[in-house]
Amino acid sequence: MRSGLHPVTVALALALGAGWLGFPGLLWDVAWHRTIGRDSLLSPPHVLMYAGVVVNGLVSAWALVWGRRRYGAPGGLLLGGVGFLLAVAGAALDEWWHANVGKDVNLWSPPHLVGLAGAALIAVGLVLAVAAHTRFAETPRRRLPRVILLLGFADLVHKAMVALDHYTLDAWGRTPDFYPFLLALFLPAIFMAATRALGPGAAAATAAIFTAEHVLILLALLAFGMRVPTFTPIPLLPALAIELAVAALPVPSTSGLAALFAGALFALVMYAQEAAWMAWAVGRPWELGRVALAFPGVLLTAVGSAWLGRVVGTVVASAAMGRPAGAAFGSPARARLTLALAAALGTVGIAAAYRPSRAEPPSTVAALGLAPDTSFDHRDAVFWEALLPDGWRAPGTHHTYQEAIVDGRGIPLGPAWCARDGAGLARELAGTRFTLSINGEPVDLARYPRARRRTRDGSICEWVGVAATTPRPGLQELSYTLERDSLPPSAIIVRLRVKEP
Repeated sequence: MRSGLHPVTVALALALGAGWLGFPGLLWDVAWHRTIGRDSLLSPPHVLMYAGVVVNGLVSAWALVWGRRRYGAPGGLLLGGVGFLLAVAGAALDEWWHANVGKDVNLWSPPHLVGLAGAALIAVGLVLAVAAHTRFAETPRRRLPRVILLLGFADLVHKAMVALDHYTLDAWGRTPDFYPFLLALFLPAIFMAATRALGPGAAAATAAIFTAEHVLILLALLAFGMRVPTFTPIPLLPALAIELAVAALPVPSTSGLAALFAGALFALVMYAQEAAWMAWAVGRPWELGRVALAFPGVLLTAVGSAWLGRVVGTVVASAAMGRPAGAAFGSPARARLTLALAAALGTVGIAAAYRPSRAEPPSTVAALGLAPDTSFDHRDAVFWEALLPDGWRAPGTHHTYQEAIVDGRGIPLGPAWCARDGAGLARELAGTRFTLSINGEPVDLARYPRARRRTRDGSICEWVGVAATTPRPGLQELSYTLERDSLPPSAIIVRLRVKEP
């Protein structure tokens, strides 16, 4: 057992402190996109996230070139170094993607997923490093390392919730099949690992810490007028289900059988909770037929996830005891086999999460179901100045790329014009004319009402209130033409990729 300002202790403190900047940075970044629009490489949310990644990279480099040889720095810091390299690759790929493909509005793009995988690997490495360095299990009364590990597991829950992307942003579009599958893929593994590593109550404590941190961060963002994700899902009940299964079954909590029962109970409670929320809180009940078809796969996923979490938790517990993992699994050979099976199972689960969206041919105007809409949030509009290319009002042709989700709500498509005040808006609109064509087919904008909104910078804008109520998955081309008195026209071409949820 080490005490005082040991170099490894200092390195872990730096890495953990910086790593916990990631989740508020991610939520801030999401709120930034939804409130302000575009951002730059060094926007404040990005700086917050990158600071955590950079510090972990420096700590990993120290562990590799000096700390491991001289001070016995734990191997988890090196695992975090691999995560650091992945996160840096994701950031570089993200910049390339924005420059060559366009601005992506959801997390499920290759650059974002690479970066998120790196951040998750950093968190797993830090959990293992804390357990190996403190060896808290040798002294049952040591509380601080256990609290730190609970925060680490809560950080992994944060990353799992962020990985749900638009399902976390807005409950309206949650599906009865893929959304529960993602919950079953991530959460049982984290909760079971916490329970196996720290003992009874760890899963519930992890969920409670996540909930408290999540609410506090969202309230802080709301205080600054940011548009935040929904407060759900709250994983307290599913975490308690895992606790009950491990505690109540007549098998040792360390056995694989207990993990399987825990995963099954998690699936049942999670489905009941989410279905009730969709029916009573959201007002969009799930179809029972789709639930029945999806449940066996979700159940199997939760069981496999819980078993994988039990394996990870066993490794963490072994590190906390200062003994090799082979002793916990029966022999070194069995340990290698179990870890290989766990890696294979995790790979299969992640691969199963790849669900490419269908891509139909470009739609006709009739197929898009255009309808009047004056109740939309202007930040959901395709024609939102924060998402358009710089200088779009200037004569000439301007191109941009955007994405949208088929979530059961319409996509506002109408053009808009903004001015500093109402009088200026009326004056400028008198000499301004817009046209819109979708995939080469003109839209009669005169048929639709106008809607005014005041934006964050104080401007007042007037939109043509038309929305696509039946958007089709695939690539649509929206061509807006702007004509103003005594000026050559300008054209804004928006390539809109619509994705399935």
